[in-house]
Amino acid sequence: MSTDNPFAAPSFDTELAMDQQQLRDYGGLRRLPYFGYAFLVGIINNILQQVAISAGIPELLIVLGILGLVATLWLAVQRLKNLGYSGWWAIGLIVPILNILVGLRCLACPEGYADHKTLDTAGKTIIGLFFGLIILAIAVVALVASRWAISWWFGFCKAPEPREFEESANG
Repeated sequence: MSTDNPFAAPSFDTELAMDQQQLRDYGGLRRLPYFGYAFLVGIINNILQQVAISAGIPELLIVLGILGLVATLWLAVQRLKNLGYSGWWAIGLIVPILNILVGLRCLACPEGYADHKTLDTAGKTIIGLFFGLIILAIAVVALVASRWAISWWFGFCKAPEPREFEESANG
């Protein structure tokens, strides 16, 4: 029979064990190094692709694209480990729509997000900027589409010029 009393007050050892569990080391890349390295990989990859284009080596473009993808996936695996998620979620960067969720979590969520599910101020700011840019992009597309539609409508429905009318009446 067990001597543990489930109704007894917790001892100091139990509280210490719980504190150590909360201070888990996740490893991987933190938010700022992930952003910096991902930005650097993108810049270097684009520069190398431009060099390959100017050198006239199209086969090198495929190799550089694959290397860029591998580097990005490796960075995402390291960042997802830091968040407390499985590294397999990095494959979600290849899947449309899911890549937005995975990428946003990699950029915005703090260390251990899978365990505590709370965003810090920096994460809330990053998500706010992301959604603000999406709303701005939608507004720009709507503005361009409306200006095009208005110019098309008035171009289609406008009255003929007086010169055109006189020429058609005389002819």
